[in-house]
Amino acid sequence: MNFNINSGYGAALAHALHAQVPLSGKLFVVGDSGTKNLDVIKDIFVPDAEGEVRFFATIEAAIGACTANAGDVILVAPGHTEAVTNTSLNVDVAGVKIIGLGTGSLKPTLTFGATDSTINVTAANCRLQNLRVQAGIDNVVTAFLHVTAAQNTEYVDIEFYATSTFNFINCYTLGAANISDGCRWERNYLRTADVGQLGLCVTAAAHNDLKFYDNYVVHAATTAGLLTGGAAEFLGLDVRGNFVQTGQIDGSVGVLVITTGTASSGRITDNDMKTADIAANVAIPIASKVYAARNYIAGANEVGTVVGVGTLFDNA
Repeated sequence: MNFNINSGYGAALAHALHAQVPLSGKLFVVGDSGTKNLDVIKDIFVPDAEGEVRFFATIEAAIGACTANAGDVILVAPGHTEAVTNTSLNVDVAGVKIIGLGTGSLKPTLTFGATDSTINVTAANCRLQNLRVQAGIDNVVTAFLHVTAAQNTEYVDIEFYATSTFNFINCYTLGAANISDGCRWERNYLRTADVGQLGLCVTAAAHNDLKFYDNYVVHAATTAGLLTGGAAEFLGLDVRGNFVQTGQIDGSVGVLVITTGTASSGRITDNDMKTADIAANVAIPIASKVYAARNYIAGANEVGTVVGVGTLFDNA
């Protein structure tokens, strides 16, 4: 690829792009018509020697140009915006990384304007990073829907923006048994006062080796913050370093993870939790058989001070 570095902005962006160049595979850039310095970006990211265009107006178009399991990377420009419908964005090419550039309000923003708007994930080994996901209507059913073969997908630094008026019911719906095995959620952010907004993930089926690291979830619903799983068994569950505050008034059902299954395995360690309950708070139901230790849970009447508060809870 060729980089035009005749301007300060060009030099800075060229450096940023070079930092993301994959060791194998191709690099693509996405930006809409409102993207600042669009002409400069296009000039930097000219067609390659084969004449292949690698600048696209939508993430979907860029995904369509990728090759499965070839190490392709899609960079989404700062300030880029897209409206998501139930068919407009499909993560359906395996092994692709989609990385948003920009911080704060300049994170690429995906807005869901209908209750059935969703991002369909149908390919494995993908990574989505540094995106802002925004509800534009009340009770969007799910932001990310794992339809099939979504194993080992990673969601890193995904910010869910919900208000007291507009919210997602589910952030991630994990679908049929084992299609989400090995998936990872790291540094996701969700904060809302809407009681209809549930936690990060919901499923009615078993999935193995799910990973939740350093996520921040504050919601008012009476459900778990990270994973609600019905009677599903979760083998190899790994939950570490998360903060969750929920509106649960019965914390015995699980503040981080809810399951009535009794044959799960894995560890839940070093998490902080706060609920609307006054007692009997647990990270996951004790009968689940998941190892839980070094987790702090504060009930409704406990607030933070200089002195540590909350109950250090170890599953017995």
